[in-house]
Amino acid sequence: MRMKKAFKTYLKNFLIWFGILMIVFVGVCSGFVFSAISRAKSFDVSNLKMNFTTFVYYSDSETGELQVMDQLYDSENRIWVSFDKIPQYMKDAVVSIEDERFYSHKGFDLKRIIGAAFSMLKKGGYSYGASTITQQLVKNITGDDEVTLERKIQEIYRALQVEKEYSKDEILELYLNTIYLSQQCNGVQSASRTYFGKDVSELTLAECASIAGITQYPSMYDPIVNPKNNKQKQEIVLKKMLELGKISEQEYENAVNETLVFAQKTGEETEINSKSYFVDAVVEEVLLDLQAKYGYSRQVALKMLYSGGLQIHTTADINVQKALESIYINEKNFPKVSGDVQPESAAVVINHENGTIAGLVGGRGPKTARRTLNRATDMLRQPGSTIKPIAVYAPAIEYGHITPQSTVIDGPITIDGWSPRNAGGEFRGPVTVKEAVAGSINTVAVKVLKKINLDTSFDFMTRNLGITSLVSSETRDGKVYTDKAYPALALGGLTDGVSVAELCAAYAAFPNGGKYNAPTTYTKVLNHQGEVILENTIEERESTAMSEITAYQMTQMLQGVINGGTGGGAARSRMPAAGKTGTTTNDKDRWFVGFTPYYTAAVWFGYDQPKSLGSIGYNPSVGIWRDVMNEIHKDKSYKTFHMPENAHLYEPIHICTETGKLASPLCALDIRGDMTNYISPLAGNVPTDTCNAHKSYNICKESGLLATTGCPETETVSALGVSQEEKDGFIRSESCGLHSPVTVPDEPLDEPQDEPLPEDEAA
Repeated sequence: MRMKKAFKTYLKNFLIWFGILMIVFVGVCSGFVFSAISRAKSFDVSNLKMNFTTFVYYSDSETGELQVMDQLYDSENRIWVSFDKIPQYMKDAVVSIEDERFYSHKGFDLKRIIGAAFSMLKKGGYSYGASTITQQLVKNITGDDEVTLERKIQEIYRALQVEKEYSKDEILELYLNTIYLSQQCNGVQSASRTYFGKDVSELTLAECASIAGITQYPSMYDPIVNPKNNKQKQEIVLKKMLELGKISEQEYENAVNETLVFAQKTGEETEINSKSYFVDAVVEEVLLDLQAKYGYSRQVALKMLYSGGLQIHTTADINVQKALESIYINEKNFPKVSGDVQPESAAVVINHENGTIAGLVGGRGPKTARRTLNRATDMLRQPGSTIKPIAVYAPAIEYGHITPQSTVIDGPITIDGWSPRNAGGEFRGPVTVKEAVAGSINTVAVKVLKKINLDTSFDFMTRNLGITSLVSSETRDGKVYTDKAYPALALGGLTDGVSVAELCAAYAAFPNGGKYNAPTTYTKVLNHQGEVILENTIEERESTAMSEITAYQMTQMLQGVINGGTGGGAARSRMPAAGKTGTTTNDKDRWFVGFTPYYTAAVWFGYDQPKSLGSIGYNPSVGIWRDVMNEIHKDKSYKTFHMPENAHLYEPIHICTETGKLASPLCALDIRGDMTNYISPLAGNVPTDTCNAHKSYNICKESGLLATTGCPETETVSALGVSQEEKDGFIRSESCGLHSPVTVPDEPLDEPQDEPLPEDEAA
C-alpha cells in the first residue's frame, strides 16, 4: 500500500516537473522559432515566369526616345517552358518521387518530417529528404542550403508564404523550371535538350522518369556520367508512379523496356550575350540588385536576365560610349612595349547632369568574348597620387584645417619609422597647398593628413565619397591589414586598391558642387508586364559629400594640375578642365582622373598582373583622357565651372607680411623675396588699407646696386627704403660703379636730313 502511494507521489512529481520542462522547452523553442522567422528575408517569386528576350535600352540624346542597345538571351533564346508545355508524365514523375502529397499539404509535410526524423534516429543518417517541392523551390530561389535548424525553420516559413500566394500548379511550374539536373542544366527544358536533344513537350514517359530521377543526387544519377545509376533510379520513379496510380501496368512495362538514347551534346551554352563592356556592367549591377532586393540566388537572377523579358533602361550616352570604344579599339592610341603581353587600360565617364555612368570600357582592343574581365568595374588597383584630393585635401579644407593658400613646409618628415620621399628626391621649402597639389608633393600630403588624422580621412573616403574597397582592419593569413595608415591614405598604397568606376564617381563630386552620386549603369528595370521591379533615382543615389565652397576650391586647385602641373598633357583647347595624375610604387599603375563642366572621366593604365611600366617614359592615361574628352566635347558649347554665390566671401585675402596690410604689387618684389601671404576673409581684424611701405627701385642686375643710365640690364625691386649700411628690408644707397653713366647732351642734335634717292629710283 505504501509502495503504491509512493509511486503515485513519484508519478505526480514527475508529471509536474515534466510539465514545467515542457513549458520551458516550448517557450525556448517558440522564442527560437520567432527569432529565426524574424531574420528570414522576404522574397518575391512573381517575376520568375521567364520566356521572353530581355532588351537593353539607351535614351537618344536628341529625341529622348528609347533605342535598343542590346538583347540578352540564351543560345535558344528560350529556356523557360510554360506549364501547359510540360508533359503530364514529367509532372507526375517529379511529384511522385519528390513529394507525393504535394497537392494536399500546405507547404510542408509533417508526416514526411517525422519519417525523416525516425529514419535518422534508426540509421544514423537521412534515408530521404524531409523537404517538400515548395521548400525545395524556396531553396532553389534563395540559394540558401545551409544545414542548420534556423535555416530549416526559415525555409518552412517561406514555403507557407509561397503556398498562400500561388496555386499548386504555379509552384510546380516554378520548381520544374529552376531545379538543377546536372550538366549545368537548370530546369526540365534545358535538361531535355541536353540529354535527349528535343523539346520537353516531346519526351516519352521513360525519358521523363529518367530526368526526374536526377533530382536527389544530380552527379550520381547523371545520365551521361552514370547511365547505369540513372537507369536504376528511373525504374524506381516508374514504380512509384505505378503505386500512386499515375500510370498503368502496361505503361510501366513499356517504359521500363524502352531503350534510352542520349544526345551526343553534353552541355548547353546559356551565358548572356553581351556586346560591350557597358552591357557587361549593366548585367552585373542588375544581377546584384535582383539578389539583394528579392532574395534570389544568382542562378535564378541570371535566368531572369536572359529569358525574363525584362526592359533595362541604361544610363548610357551612346555618343560617349562610341567615342570610348573607337579610341580603345585603335592600338595606335597606346604605347607599344616589347614582349607578347601588352599593358591594359580602362576608362569610365560620368555625366554631371544626373551623376550616372555615360560610358565605360574595360579593356583595349576589340571585345571578342562575352562577360570577360571588366577592368572598369570589377578590378581594384592602387590609386597612387589620385587619392590625395579625396583622402587628404578635400577633407582638410572641408573641416577647416587648410585653405588652398595655406603654406606648408616641403621638407623631411618621419612617422612611425616611415619617411616619404618626393619624386626626384628634392624638397622645395615653403609651398602653398595649391602648389603642392599641382606638383603632387608627397611630404606636404602627409603633413596635411597628419593635421586631419587617419580616421577622419578614412571616413571621408568611405562615407562621403562611396569608396567601398578600403580595409578598416582585417586579418589575412595571420597578418593584420589596414588602410588607416599614412602610406595608404596620403600616397595611395592601399591594401586592395580602388575601382576605376568608384574613383571616377568620387572625383565627380567636385564639379557637382559637393554632391556625391553612387555610380550606376541603369535607371530602372521593368518586367515583361511593364511593371518597375528595380529603380535607381537620383534622390536615392545622391548625398552631400562636402560643401560647395570646398568643391569649388578643390576644382580651382586641380585646374592648376593641368595648367602647369603634373597633368599638363591633359590640357584641352576650348573647355576648362581639372584633374590629377597618379603613379604607384615601382611604376605599376598610371592614372589620370579629371573633369570638365560636363563630364568626369577616370583612366587607368597598367598590366593585369602588376609589373613596372618603367619602359614607358610618359603617362599614357593623360593622353587617352585628353583624346576621349576632346571627342565627347566637340559638339558642346563653352561652359565654365559653377561658382557658388557666396564664393567671394571665401576668396583668400592677399596681405603684406611686413605691414599686415593689403598687399600691393610691390610687396611680392621685396629684395628678401615674396613678402605676401593669404588669410581667410572670415578671420578677425581683416585689413582695409593697402601697404605703402614698399618703394620701387631700379637696380643693376650685375652689381645689385642702384642702377645708373649705363647699366645694360636692370630690374625693378621693392624695399622699405635706402640705407648706407646693410639693413633688413632696405636697399643700399650706393650706385653701381661697374658701368659708366651715359652722357646726355644739354642741347638736342640737329635733325638729320633725308638723303637723296638714287637716280634710278627717283620719281
